[in-house]
Amino acid sequence: MKLWLLTCLFLLFLFPLSALAQGLILSVSPTLFEMTATPEQEWSSNVRVINPNPFDISIYADVVNFAPQGEAGLGKFIPILNDELTEGHTLAEWLDIEQGEIIIPAEQTREIPFSILVPADAQPGGHFAALLIGTKPPKKVEGKSNVRTSQIVTTLVFLRVTGDVVESGKIRSFRTTEWILNKPEVTFELRFQNDGNVHILPQGEIKILNMWGQERGVVPVNRETMFGNVLPDSVRKYDFTWTGQWSFSDVGRYKAVATLAYGDSQRQFTSSETAFWVIPWKIMTVALLVIIGFIAFFTWAIKVYIRKMLSMAGVAPGQTSGRPIQSALVPGRKLSVVAPIEAGMLDLSQRMLDTDSASDRVKTLLGFVGNYKLFFVVLFGFIVFIVLLVVYIQSASVSERAFEITIDGMSDEVKISSEELAYNKLESESPQIDKVTPNLQLPEITIINRSGVSGLAAALRLDLENQGYIVDSISSDLGVEEFRTVVVYPPELAAKALALTKSIGDALLSSYEGESQTQTDITVYVGKDVQDTVQ
Repeated sequence: MKLWLLTCLFLLFLFPLSALAQGLILSVSPTLFEMTATPEQEWSSNVRVINPNPFDISIYADVVNFAPQGEAGLGKFIPILNDELTEGHTLAEWLDIEQGEIIIPAEQTREIPFSILVPADAQPGGHFAALLIGTKPPKKVEGKSNVRTSQIVTTLVFLRVTGDVVESGKIRSFRTTEWILNKPEVTFELRFQNDGNVHILPQGEIKILNMWGQERGVVPVNRETMFGNVLPDSVRKYDFTWTGQWSFSDVGRYKAVATLAYGDSQRQFTSSETAFWVIPWKIMTVALLVIIGFIAFFTWAIKVYIRKMLSMAGVAPGQTSGRPIQSALVPGRKLSVVAPIEAGMLDLSQRMLDTDSASDRVKTLLGFVGNYKLFFVVLFGFIVFIVLLVVYIQSASVSERAFEITIDGMSDEVKISSEELAYNKLESESPQIDKVTPNLQLPEITIINRSGVSGLAAALRLDLENQGYIVDSISSDLGVEEFRTVVVYPPELAAKALALTKSIGDALLSSYEGESQTQTDITVYVGKDVQDTVQ
């Protein structure tokens, strides 16, 4: 019977990985070693085991091979087997670590040394193993190793042996879980296939564009992590959820373009795109009825105008049936498209000539509007239509809107806001000489963007940090647009809150009793009124 008792699943990018059972806590750092070596090269390092418990603990170390399992970043541990085909060719056999009982005193850290000796005949490409640190000693069964532990922490070891290394990969599929959505919120499923013989880390982004080509979101892929590796001959699935800021002008077809780069020896690129629709049925039904109403109204108005025009030209209703219009014209009359308007202006001019006082002119003007009320109703409807069209175009042309990204599959839910991405960009572009040491006497601040202006909280954060303030976090309150900025604070920090408002354009102050709803004592809800102050 094959020994697979060590086979278990875990999240490849889990960090930090710790064990908790019966009050015992154990953690290890780092959780991933990634290195490159040549045949016959020796490499050594240390793994740090942390004992935060108020008592001493005994631990034991062992080594197993590691292989991918499934597409969700899961893996399995494979013990060293006495197999003639694999003997001497696995990383676990090349790795040597301190054996026996290791005692770690209470609330202390112990570094355990280990080394890797790459054999001369090592195959080029990727080799993978795991260091298992447990609270029970390994048990030897028929010359094979098996760690019997209920508390265990793991450090992965990824080794790349130089030589004929093949780095090859592609986006196998890229799609959304739903094609038609009622609101701007969609989950992307991206599957990357590694066709090479070494692990690769695809990095890049997913850009989301609305039907007008305006960017409505950027999803970073493996920008800040080492735990998104794809092992050789395997497929890795990544899940991302995008939530955008609602706007009627953004209703319609969206396009998402995924662009990834990979490779250490030579940077290679792969891309794919998908599409989805955001169609809120209730709002779209109302909008469609309004549009149909406008079309019917203007069609009726044009017919009425044409009948008036023909009447002035001497053509009676129905007189043109079956023969050209010119044959029905009164001799000397000329058909003019603007004839009704000219007649109305002439009528108004004549009426004004017969008035002397201002009150008479007002009465005459009101009487004129009453006589030609149909024309003014049509004119008002046309103006309303043009105004709505201009507002729609202006809204659709907004280059950026707030959004939020949720990365699925992590041990804890990871959310990234558009404000954080905007802040990282501003910080990278700002000169290093402008960096100010934080003033610990100033209160920590949480900034929430409620202005509807993407990037405003990021700009305010950078401005306040340059004044010595410590900003704990920034985010956007999607779907909320407020003009005034409000500083919310506890009564005991009234003086500091007042000083803070002077730095952001005399914002409104609002105190609260009880516990803060955020991790900091002072929260700044950003409105549009600070736009000129920080940008």
